[in-house]
Amino acid sequence: MAAALLQACATTTSSPLAEPAQEPAAAAAVPAPAAEAQHPPVAVPAPQARPAAPAGTGIVDSSKLPPFDGERREVREPLRGVHKIDRTAAPDDLWQRVREGFAMPDLDNAVVREKTAYYAARPEYLQRIFDRSRIYLYHIVAELEKRNLPTELALLPMVESAFNPMAYSRAHASGLWQFIPGTGRRFELQQNWWYDGRRDIVESTKAALDYLTFLYEMHGDWHLALASYN
Repeated sequence: MAAALLQACATTTSSPLAEPAQEPAAAAAVPAPAAEAQHPPVAVPAPQARPAAPAGTGIVDSSKLPPFDGERREVREPLRGVHKIDRTAAPDDLWQRVREGFAMPDLDNAVVREKTAYYAARPEYLQRIFDRSRIYLYHIVAELEKRNLPTELALLPMVESAFNPMAYSRAHASGLWQFIPGTGRRFELQQNWWYDGRRDIVESTKAALDYLTFLYEMHGDWHLALASYN
């Protein structure tokens, strides 16, 4: 009887009709919804904001700037190229006008060198004369330019009177241009107890330029005209 039982057990185990053994629960198929619940979809990360520029790079985020509330001005690009100079326009500096109007030929002799050294050695004296001439020089230069005369003549009162309209010499010459009484009357400068036209800046300048023009037309040379004036 034992032999029959052993034979039956062996037949049952090796029979092809026997049901296959069940797989573990972990290997069993899981429905799709359940699988999605256990493994949710991975979220794609959003693009990160651009990091701020490091300090010292000079990059400024214009979106973070406050609105401009200051004064608004229109800035124009300066003109490029060659700038033209208008030679017909009078310069603003009076001394430059005097230099540009020089028309007498230079003299080079012992007397000129002596006088040049004399004035060059006395800068304080020259400065006093120039300071005194500020009141009168503009008018004199303007009158010379109107007549188209050499602007060197504007410096003649520097030698005659040191630009002192009240200067009076032992020869009875008076005023900025040092007219003696006779020459003053010849060029219509009135002289009486109340008024002396030789000390009138406007009238004496007009008379001096008339006189110098007369002397130049007589000699045809400005150096001779100046010598005759003196």
